[in-house]
Amino acid sequence: MVSALVSGLNPHQREAVEYLDGPLLVLAGAGSGKTRVLTHKIAYLIERQIVRPWEILAVTFTNKAADEMKRRVEQLLNMPVSGLWIGTFHSICARILRREAACIGYNSNFTIYDVDDQLNQIQRIMEFLNFDKTVLKPRQVQYVISQNKNRLIAPETFEKTATAFPDKRIAQIYWEYEVALRRNNAFDFDDLLIKPLEIFTHHRDVLERYQQKFRFILVDEYQDTNKAQYYLIKMLSADHGRVCVVGDEDQSIYRWRGADIENILSFERDFPGCKVIRLEQNYRSTQLILRAANEVVARNRRRLGKNLWSERGEGEKVRVIACQNEIDEARQVVRIIEDTIQGGDHSLKDIAILYRTNAQSRILEDQLRRANIPYQMIGGIKFYERKEVKDVLAYLRVLVNPEDSISLQRIINVPSRGIGAVTVQHILNYARKNGVSLFQALQEVDRISGLTPSARTRVQLFKQQLEALQDRVQQVNAFELAVQVVETFGLRELYSQTDIPEDQVRLENVNELLNSIAIFVESRPPGDNSLGQYLEEVSLVTDIDRWDPDNPSVTLMTLHSAKGLEFPVVIITGLENGLFPLHRSLNRDEELEEERRLFYVGMTRAKDRLYLVWAQNRHRFQRDDFGQTFRNSPSLFLREIPRKYKEELTPAQMERKDADALDFENQVHAVDPVSENPSPYQVGQWVIHEKFGKGQVLGVEMTRMGTKLTIVFNNKAVKKLIAEYANLQVADVF
Repeated sequence: MVSALVSGLNPHQREAVEYLDGPLLVLAGAGSGKTRVLTHKIAYLIERQIVRPWEILAVTFTNKAADEMKRRVEQLLNMPVSGLWIGTFHSICARILRREAACIGYNSNFTIYDVDDQLNQIQRIMEFLNFDKTVLKPRQVQYVISQNKNRLIAPETFEKTATAFPDKRIAQIYWEYEVALRRNNAFDFDDLLIKPLEIFTHHRDVLERYQQKFRFILVDEYQDTNKAQYYLIKMLSADHGRVCVVGDEDQSIYRWRGADIENILSFERDFPGCKVIRLEQNYRSTQLILRAANEVVARNRRRLGKNLWSERGEGEKVRVIACQNEIDEARQVVRIIEDTIQGGDHSLKDIAILYRTNAQSRILEDQLRRANIPYQMIGGIKFYERKEVKDVLAYLRVLVNPEDSISLQRIINVPSRGIGAVTVQHILNYARKNGVSLFQALQEVDRISGLTPSARTRVQLFKQQLEALQDRVQQVNAFELAVQVVETFGLRELYSQTDIPEDQVRLENVNELLNSIAIFVESRPPGDNSLGQYLEEVSLVTDIDRWDPDNPSVTLMTLHSAKGLEFPVVIITGLENGLFPLHRSLNRDEELEEERRLFYVGMTRAKDRLYLVWAQNRHRFQRDDFGQTFRNSPSLFLREIPRKYKEELTPAQMERKDADALDFENQVHAVDPVSENPSPYQVGQWVIHEKFGKGQVLGVEMTRMGTKLTIVFNNKAVKKLIAEYANLQVADVF
């Protein structure tokens, strides 16, 4: 008798649910119903009494997904299910540690430290060791320690391999940090995964108990597991081999978080006797979208392979739109949204705008506000509400209006300049007592009691720096003044001296704010581009953002945040070489493949329509050349989509619905020059170099030394060459 739990599944889904004879790898393509397979398999195991609920371990990556999975299982069985171990890796491991912590000298009421707790502990250790926190930043230390833990590298191992001076210091802190955690009966988030492994390794009886308890193990999103998570599953399933992992190597996009794609690529080798089932029928997207996505991701070498297909029909071609610059790009996005709504078949909530970096959202938000289109952001806060952006804006507001005590209090010790909370409180008390502004209190710092001589000196230096810049408010334009603020107070340096991914994002946001000011200055006549006018415009734009959150709204998010979601209409922006894929990935195979997987994830979020947008010119901030406009070539990924699956449009063609599509490969030659000394080389042009061979020009930049060309050669190497000395030959189109 066929169970009702499998009667509604397609043949491959059903096979995955019913297979019980050993390790199982379910390669579940995007939109192929992997959650349905997992929930039906758990319900099937319980209904058929293959195992009891408390003998099942089901692991996923978010608490929301775990709760939803349990709810669906209970709906399928039409009864509550008790004893089922289902949750995230961290929650499952914390549950094990509550029971077994005594094995490693902890008691069961341990504290779990979050990132702020970790940083506080690290700062105390650095103070104890008398390490300069301006030379070695606590956040950098925390990041390195976390990366070592994710790779299962203990303090003693890291100490032996540390050769550089910073690493030697971090090794000392790592030792002290581990001692402090134990003294405080605390685990950090990385420990939640590592400590159960330690227990299982040194206490075989405990491992055997959990192996006997968990008679069936299921893991969702297996492509996102790290080294510690891999070993946990390997150890727990070693006794019986009943492990089912579901994942998609083509959606492995979290390498920067420690995820290891090798876990899924080598599953067959690591779990002998493994069966592989591919879920390739997609229930989300139209066929043309899937064919385009398949063609792109098939270029990756590190994959097991699958070919998504759909019964939803051919659908519309993927639309590729070339824009003049980032402002035009944002306007075209608005136009797409307006046309979609006017068509009547979709609403605002059906539309998602995706981008590679959070910094790209700023100009999109500006244009959406101007068009009165409500939006919501997932995976990030609105651009002007981000801390690093608000810090810079607070400095600028104080320069224009020194009486703005709220902004001044925000920046008085950002970045840290030794004006601590006690000093600030003394100044605030003086200001309140004497009825003056905070800035006036700074000018009268010699009269404030309770301050140490060194504190007075630091306050006076800060005041003098502000006053020097205030004298320039009427002398220079808004952009020049903003650059001086950022450089004088180290607001870029704060984030540019570490390899921490979060700091790199903050740096990009500071740069993007400077870009916005540069564009403002360039778009206004002299005398109408002051700092005060810019701040007023920003305030007015921000004030428009007041819609009812219950009303339909467009969704903005990074491509990383979009994973697992779906929308009828998806717009991916910034598809230019150097931005997506990121420049640093162009000559690194593993990173380029992950960028391609990220693009694949974005494409497969779309159900009905997919728009791919790029800007021929984009304003970028660089330390040595503020506010330069760069000419771009379309993303390598766009060229990987066969012509038969895409419709290539310019903004003019968006308005002429019946016009013939402009040849996409020739669009890059029509870019308006951005330099007064136009180069004979153009973005998109093919050239030949005597040593490196044939390559395509990705960027053209006029410098004092000559024409600097960024070229990607056929061996994927990216080189920066001065054209006047490179002896290049122009080649035919490749």
